[in-house]
Formats: sequence, C-alpha cells, structure tokens
Amino acid sequence: MARKGGELEAFIAFLGGLLAAGLVALAMAGVGLAARPTPAVKTAALVTLGAVWLTVTTTVYLRLKPRS
Repeated sequence: MARKGGELEAFIAFLGGLLAAGLVALAMAGVGLAARPTPAVKTAALVTLGAVWLTVTTTVYLRLKPRS
C-alpha cells in the first residue's frame, strides 16, 4: 500500500533537527562554563541554534521525502 502525504517524514525531520540543535546547545553550554559569554555571543549562539535546526530539518526532510 502506497503512503501519501509525508507527515511521517516531516515529523522525523523535525525530531532530527531538534536533536541536532540540542547537541549543539549542550556543546555551547560546556564552552559557556569555561568562558563567560558576552551578550553578543549569546545572541550569536541563539542565531546559530536556529540555523542548525532549520538546516538539519530541511536536509533530513528532503532526503526522506519520496521522489515521484
């Protein structure tokens, strides 16, 4: 039975992006313990986390999406 839609692929991609962003956040937290970040560095970290989540989510979804 062929499946249509892509909801499962989208959900898996969302979780993959969330996992990647979480791992990057943990690494950033470790670096933040060693050196006190400035407000500019904190802002850059948030932008980086958003970019990582969006990039990984899009990449995983496009790789999982069935090609017709």
